Amino acid sequence: MRKVKQIFRLYSQGVSKRQISSRLGLSRNTITKYIAFFQRYQFTSYEVSAMTLEELHKLFKSDQKPKSVYILI
Repeated sequence: MRKVKQIFRLYSQGVSKRQISSRLGLSRNTITKYIAFFQRYQFTSYEVSAMTLEELHKLFKSDQKPKSVYILI
């Protein structure tokens, strides 16, 4: 989750997704996913930096769609 904070901090400073990907060793798709998440909820860089790692983890966990359950008859 520390990298998540770094992603948003760098992006809010104007660093490109490609450069963030290179600096943090993450794929551009991963960078795009996290940036889109923060933009969807309209978080500011201050709000993200103020969150604890546990809060970030819960936030991402609660946003995931539940897995489908199939009942075979």
